[in-house]
Amino acid sequence: MTFRHSVSTSLWTRCVCEYTITTMKVLIIEDDKFMAGLLAKKFEENSFTIGHLGSGEKAVAETVAQKPDVVILDILLPDRNGFEVLKELKEKEATKNIPVIIVSNLGSKDDFEKGSRLGACGFMVKATITPEDVVAKAKQVIAGVITESQ
Repeated sequence: MTFRHSVSTSLWTRCVCEYTITTMKVLIIEDDKFMAGLLAKKFEENSFTIGHLGSGEKAVAETVAQKPDVVILDILLPDRNGFEVLKELKEKEATKNIPVIIVSNLGSKDDFEKGSRLGACGFMVKATITPEDVVAKAKQVIAGVITESQ
């Protein structure tokens, strides 16, 4: 959606500014329906388009198809480990530049390091965050404020 805005600075000059509003897309890969619902609601309140998967089985294919601006990825998924999904996303040409934020119940130093090594740009432990925290982190990642695991 493109808007035009005219500004008159004097009788002789006129500035026409154009700006485009784009909707950001998030793909939430989370098997816990309650958590996925909380995240989806908060992202929708912040004008994101939402995609959701309840397992890791089709995560890579859906990421390619949906082309989200950011992926929120759980690690403990029913059919495929989130670390495996992350590894494949970062190996594929079509998805390697899509930022991935891990949001998981796991929180050991080894888990953080593995996520970082595989290319996640964030690792958040569910017990210590709110959906607002996840949205804020996603916005920072999309804006380029955060580019590697922090």
